[in-house]
Amino acid sequence: EMAECELLTADMVAAENRLLMLTERAQSGHDIACVTRLRLTLYTTLGRSERAVEACLEYLRRGGTNWSQRPTSDEVQREYDRIWSQIGSRQIEELIDLPLMTDPDVLDALNVLAEIVTPALFFDENLSSLVVCRMVNLSLEFGHSDGSCFAYVWFAVIVGPRFGKYKAGFSFGRLGYDLVEKRGLKRYEARTYMCFGNIVLPWSRHAREGRPLLRRAFDAAS
Repeated sequence: EMAECELLTADMVAAENRLLMLTERAQSGHDIACVTRLRLTLYTTLGRSERAVEACLEYLRRGGTNWSQRPTSDEVQREYDRIWSQIGSRQIEELIDLPLMTDPDVLDALNVLAEIVTPALFFDENLSSLVVCRMVNLSLEFGHSDGSCFAYVWFAVIVGPRFGKYKAGFSFGRLGYDLVEKRGLKRYEARTYMCFGNIVLPWSRHAREGRPLLRRAFDAAS
């Protein structure tokens, strides 16, 4: 909590020193996830994407996931294909009825992955795509959480431009938005509204229709 206060009051040096100390001392998986998430927020704020990526990959290795800083396109493709395998014959719109996530370790992992999306986007395209696809797969397997909203709306940004499935991308973006609206998963409300209103919605609607969502994003973040 002290490190979080230092981060929020822009005492970045003190926050980083305290978080590095806590990284060495944290014992439980939940505490390690909380410290890692704050480190990622700190490094994102400072524009240190490479350091954020290192911290995230270190966290994932503790849980048995060994990713390269620069994954191959084949690795992304495998994670992407697994999404469609899990969906099977269901319509994307049906996924809103999945149960809520209850596994505490998966919840922690999803919260950490949500924080690495932005720095990963600036660091390596394949890494950011792999992160988002893994978030979607975890949501499909274990149920929805706050991080799922952000995962689905960012998956829309990937599945459209990268894989050419703009219609499916819009449906995923809408799913992320609807999870905030209908299931009350609001932790990443501002990010979800911003991404859906600014990037996804203009694919099929006039850009003006996204403006109210951008205002709601700023209101939610304030």
